[in-house]
Amino acid sequence: MDVENKNYQKRFIPYAIAAAVLSLCGGLTAAVPSNIVADWGLAESSITWLALAYSLGAASMAPVMGKLVDILGRRRTLLLGLGLFTAGPVLASLAPHGRMLWVMAFRFLAGVGAAGISPVVMAYIMTEFPQDKLGKGFTIYMLLSCGMVIFGPALGSILLVRAGWRAVLYTCGGISVLALLACIFLVKTGVGKSDGPVNFDYAGAVLVPVFFSMLLFIPTFGQNNGWLSFSTLVCAAVGAVALVLLYVVERRAQSPILNGKFMARKQFILPVTALFLSQGLLQSCMTNIITFAIVTTGDRTLSGIATSILYVGMAIGTVVIGPLADKKEPRTVAAVALVFVALGAALQLRFTADTGLLIMGTAMFLIGLGLGGNGTIFLKIVLSGLSPQAAGSGSGTYNVFRDMSAPFGVAVFVPLFSGRLAAGTALLVQQGMGENAARAIAAVEALHATALVQVVSVVMGIAVCILLPKIYTPPKAA
Repeated sequence: MDVENKNYQKRFIPYAIAAAVLSLCGGLTAAVPSNIVADWGLAESSITWLALAYSLGAASMAPVMGKLVDILGRRRTLLLGLGLFTAGPVLASLAPHGRMLWVMAFRFLAGVGAAGISPVVMAYIMTEFPQDKLGKGFTIYMLLSCGMVIFGPALGSILLVRAGWRAVLYTCGGISVLALLACIFLVKTGVGKSDGPVNFDYAGAVLVPVFFSMLLFIPTFGQNNGWLSFSTLVCAAVGAVALVLLYVVERRAQSPILNGKFMARKQFILPVTALFLSQGLLQSCMTNIITFAIVTTGDRTLSGIATSILYVGMAIGTVVIGPLADKKEPRTVAAVALVFVALGAALQLRFTADTGLLIMGTAMFLIGLGLGGNGTIFLKIVLSGLSPQAAGSGSGTYNVFRDMSAPFGVAVFVPLFSGRLAAGTALLVQQGMGENAARAIAAVEALHATALVQVVSVVMGIAVCILLPKIYTPPKAA
């Protein structure tokens, strides 16, 4: 091993800083959408769009930003991602009162920046860490992703109460600037760039974000405006056209963004289905619980602490449940992990207007525990049977769908909650009840209805896990 490779851990420090800042700021801004809506007096449906903007940028642009690593190299892509991630919250914090589209645009920009950071960090681990240390490298990355975000919601909620949501965005901008400066001075120039010609899939780079955006807009517009509304039908038509064009383009591309042969496998279809049925609860539960706590108790720190507990559960699930798939049949471990998620979602049916941290935190912990464990289990199943040469493109294709599962949950469950909250409040006010009391009662009923749908969704996910192919080989047989 040469001296350069011996220093792989030291040279990983700036990448670790970028991953930690991405995770920390994600937690800090978790409650920002709900607080903007409350402070500006916007319609409840606005929470969906504000929460969706960042997730959409991070998920739909992930494969495009990942491909840029081959063209620009790791250093330039990392600095570009951090630059966008820094500019997004700072510009959003300057939005005039009521300018929701302004905030949405710059939250999307921050999401694009996040999409540029994650693949660079993963690329460093895959190319610079010794082969027998890859597991250690990805464990560090997962712990940074799950660990730092634990502190964000609690700290963010305290800052929100004392200084407001704009101060939270300024704080994220300041932290990101420090990370950007560290990477400018510590990351070597010209690393990670392909030496040969790069066949960049420009058509796919346009069609992939368009298709996945429509995939999220359809349920959002459908629940807010009606399933036969003009906006919903337009999104459905654009999505259908984009899907057909994407199929044609990706079949002809020399280096497609989405690998069709890989996606046609049972090992891919079933885990992705289970992801969309379960993993979407992470972001949506976080958003709904924040709104629920603000409406029922007015306490903006309670939901932040509960959200931090969710990420504690996720970190524990990653470390404890995930590795069990190396000792037991992965589909069995995945099904058991989703049982914890179902229990956490079901516990929300017991929430009242006076629900405290104990019950709220327990529900969030159980959801995080199961989802954290399944993150690595599904990846193990998806990549099973692939040659080492195809593992990179396979994991990249899978990451697109994995990253889309969270905003898909936001698109489905958040408007379900906010729509019922708005309708229930209006009905009770018409019946003569005060607005604050009406909103509290409507919030409880809306959360119960959403939780019931979530339980059904996770139970369906458990059924899908049972259908997953067996891939475990006992040590003796191996």
